[in-house]
Amino acid sequence: MLRSALLLTVAALAWAADLGDRVRGALAQVPRGGEAAVAVWDCTARDWAVVAGDPGPLRLASTTKLFVAAAALSELGTDFRFKTLICALGQIRNGSIPGLGVIGGGDPTIDEHFWNGDPERCLRQWAERIRLSGVARIDGDLVIDNRLFRGPERPATYPSDGGNLTRWFSAPASAFAFNDNCIDVRAVPTAPGQPCRVETRPRSPRIAIDNRTRTVEGTGDATFMVNRAASANAITVSGSYGRTTAWFPAAIHSDPDLLAGDAFAAALRDAGIQLTGQVRLGPVDRNLGPLLIEHRSELVPAVTLMNQRSQNFYGEQLLRLVGLKRLREGSIAAGARAVREACNPFMGEDAAGVNLLDGSGLSYGNVASARSLCRMLASLDAGPLAEIFRGSLKDKPYAGVEGKIKTGTLATASCLAGYVTGRSGRRAFAILLGQGSANGWGWGPGLRERIYEIIAESVR
Repeated sequence: MLRSALLLTVAALAWAADLGDRVRGALAQVPRGGEAAVAVWDCTARDWAVVAGDPGPLRLASTTKLFVAAAALSELGTDFRFKTLICALGQIRNGSIPGLGVIGGGDPTIDEHFWNGDPERCLRQWAERIRLSGVARIDGDLVIDNRLFRGPERPATYPSDGGNLTRWFSAPASAFAFNDNCIDVRAVPTAPGQPCRVETRPRSPRIAIDNRTRTVEGTGDATFMVNRAASANAITVSGSYGRTTAWFPAAIHSDPDLLAGDAFAAALRDAGIQLTGQVRLGPVDRNLGPLLIEHRSELVPAVTLMNQRSQNFYGEQLLRLVGLKRLREGSIAAGARAVREACNPFMGEDAAGVNLLDGSGLSYGNVASARSLCRMLASLDAGPLAEIFRGSLKDKPYAGVEGKIKTGTLATASCLAGYVTGRSGRRAFAILLGQGSANGWGWGPGLRERIYEIIAESVR
């Protein structure tokens, strides 16, 4: 028995030495001025297998979401439920209520991902339940209580060049969110020579449409031409189309809670419920009338979608909810601080240098060392969240090795972190690469994949 254990120890040491040599050999390809760091932790031996490259903080890109996921699962708890309350603002009398209130709970899941490609399905179900409760008329306003979150709707540190702020990945956060806080647009042909009908999700009068389309025979233009104004919820649609286009997403510029309220108002009208007032923001007293709907959604599937699809919007929602739980403030600043504080115990002495500016990784100032990120992953693997956390990551198998990973990509950063599991055990790893001052960046993505293969091969 002793001889077998000794042989296994010697074999493990040999593998670690070989892995270190191969990783350092790969890092030798980094051009002058480039940034690179790799850390690998042996989850079986509970020790470092490799720490190589730059020791200081490097850009995290979307591997930032790993910190948010760890904080959300540990702070909110795996049994946490997002909660949206819909209540009458008075008693139901003769089918009428004096107003309807929505208390937003920061739920990111009222979208196509969780509603079979149709985010309006959730709102239709709500409207039908309200109708069945005996409400046929709302003699007043639909009031959206968005006080759960505060401060800017999106980080000021988001890149604003190249139209980034109009893209779906720059959507704002909000207490009452719908459709990932994006404006989806599509063109529906009418009669040849006539403009197409332009449809939006959400259906909202606050969205201005400049329709420059034309209906044609055949398929028409191959590319759907949509542009959102830089500083307004204004959409220009152009081109010629012979069949209905796919939905095209653009980030909401402002007032996401109100646009979600407009979408709900449209669903109420579809259900035959008359709304005489307007959609507006305001505090909602849930005790004025009966609670009509208490909608709950699970945290773990939301964390999984955030990690596997790298959904920035989910990261920003969760960041604020962690801030609310830990520091009693649902803001960007409080959320970033709360996530760091929640993750510090997982990193121990390696926590120094971690800086978070958002929940998505889109800001270039999100940084950490490869060692600190890897240490957090190693600690999670040794704790009660291990299976849930690993299960939230994307599959990346390699030659019989199970890989569970999170990618991170910016214009000048290429990152990969997670776990590889094979016959030789499991290893946590973090690969952080950046262009730095190097000439060119073509080397980054390919090197990231090669280093991943080297790490995966070490557990085969």
